[in-house]
Amino acid sequence: MQSRLILVAMIAALAACHTPPIAPASQPAPASTPAPSACAVLDSRDWEAWIDRMPGPGAVPTLHVIGKIDLPNAGYSVTVRDGPADRSATPTQQIILETTQRSGMHAQVVTTADVAYQGPAIAQTYRSILVMCGGRQLAEIGDVPGAH
Repeated sequence: MQSRLILVAMIAALAACHTPPIAPASQPAPASTPAPSACAVLDSRDWEAWIDRMPGPGAVPTLHVIGKIDLPNAGYSVTVRDGPADRSATPTQQIILETTQRSGMHAQVVTTADVAYQGPAIAQTYRSILVMCGGRQLAEIGDVPGAH
């Protein structure tokens, strides 16, 4: 029995001496290029959309989407772009918001930002406009009138 205890103690001592290999450190992203966050929007409201069909030389029907978003601090920039639309005769168009935290110190107070999108209208009418951010839906605008 005593020899077994000695053997167990020796194995335990050898195991304690083993050091696992150290994984190489990953390279951090360059500090000059801020990465977009998943979605920093805390809340949103007052969304409106319309199609500008005003006549005139070279006039092109234009989709307009506006709204307000609340961000966690004043250090965020917001990019707005068009996203995918379904292929129906009366499509649903996605508008994508991307938020990026700028480097530096910023007032840590909820900040409201106005959001505006303007781009070519892909249809004469829309079933709805979905405002998306980080893969989640912030708003659905169901009434998309046309201005003449």
